[in-house]
Amino acid sequence: MVRTLDRYVISELVPPFLMGVSVFLVLLVGDILYVLAEYLARGQVPLGALLRLLFYKLPHMLVLTFPVSTLFGTLLGVGRLARDNEITALRMAGLPFVRIFVPVAAFALVVAAASFWVNEYLTPWANQRADQLIRQSIFREIFPRVRENVFFRGPQNRYFYIRRADETNRVLEGVMIYEPTAAFPRLITAKRARYGEGWWHLEDGVLREFDQNGFTSYEAGFARFDVRVEGDWQGFLLQQRTPDQMSAAELREHLRELERSGLETRAVAVDYYFKFAAPFAVLVFALVAAPLSLHGARGGRFTGVAAAIVLVFIYYVVMSTARAWGRAGALHPFLAAWAANLLFLVAGILGYLWVEGVFFRPAELLGRPPRVKEAASGGAG
Repeated sequence: MVRTLDRYVISELVPPFLMGVSVFLVLLVGDILYVLAEYLARGQVPLGALLRLLFYKLPHMLVLTFPVSTLFGTLLGVGRLARDNEITALRMAGLPFVRIFVPVAAFALVVAAASFWVNEYLTPWANQRADQLIRQSIFREIFPRVRENVFFRGPQNRYFYIRRADETNRVLEGVMIYEPTAAFPRLITAKRARYGEGWWHLEDGVLREFDQNGFTSYEAGFARFDVRVEGDWQGFLLQQRTPDQMSAAELREHLRELERSGLETRAVAVDYYFKFAAPFAVLVFALVAAPLSLHGARGGRFTGVAAAIVLVFIYYVVMSTARAWGRAGALHPFLAAWAANLLFLVAGILGYLWVEGVFFRPAELLGRPPRVKEAASGGAG
């Protein structure tokens, strides 16, 4: 009976979940087509390049749809069971609501694991290919190549940081070159630089050398300083990856490199913790949706859809606000990435305590008919 119950509950979750994935994929694809429609009509974007872009964007879009689709699947699936009084029958058979939720949690865990796997192994590769396709094939002549906060490892074990790069004018701003040599590490910073074939011409900067304890052993300012840089600058940019193009392990190593270089790490730390918070959102949405689906069961499917829209709106407002605060330093990076999950986790726990009658006993939701005092039989005195 237990396995039959689990299979039956999961079978109610899968159709609305797949429907949610399909609908949100169509919306996300439509957003990309809306942005590129004008360029496609003008012939500036080849159709083949557009189809490849959609293919490369698919893993990232799947990761975005999994939490919301799980929310819809739980609200509609469990809501259908509650509307047809099947939850009531199970409760009257002696099963607690927590036991009924076990297959829902198992389904959410599988989706969360799939989300993490896709985000860790497929999405970084696909996002990098999509970015290269956009820069090389689609927008190569539409927009000037201007980048900000570029950080990469170059030849000879050097680390480069560039606050802003204008490839059109071949000007770099906010330049830092870190050379972790065996004897004395060297750090070169400059307000700007111009780059040519094999050379960077730094302007208005400072050169520092450090001893083995990390203290400055030499420091000198310069008006102009030429640095030999082997390799192609365009190739450096193509190798540079954003947090969306890195796995959690790569992002962690990137974070350590920033810390060793003394650069600001808040934004990268928030992105690193969010690598784990995003898949966990699947389980959190299921946790919140299951008890809420009992409350909205009497309102029909429209109530479930409306509740899902409201929950998604609240979640992403909290998530976006917390991440912005984290990048600004108002929140610890971990709390910034996990704030929305923690808030919904507390709401889900309170929802279970509510349906289990810890605070009070809503008999119509619990599946227990309210007790009615029987009238005392009037015996003849």
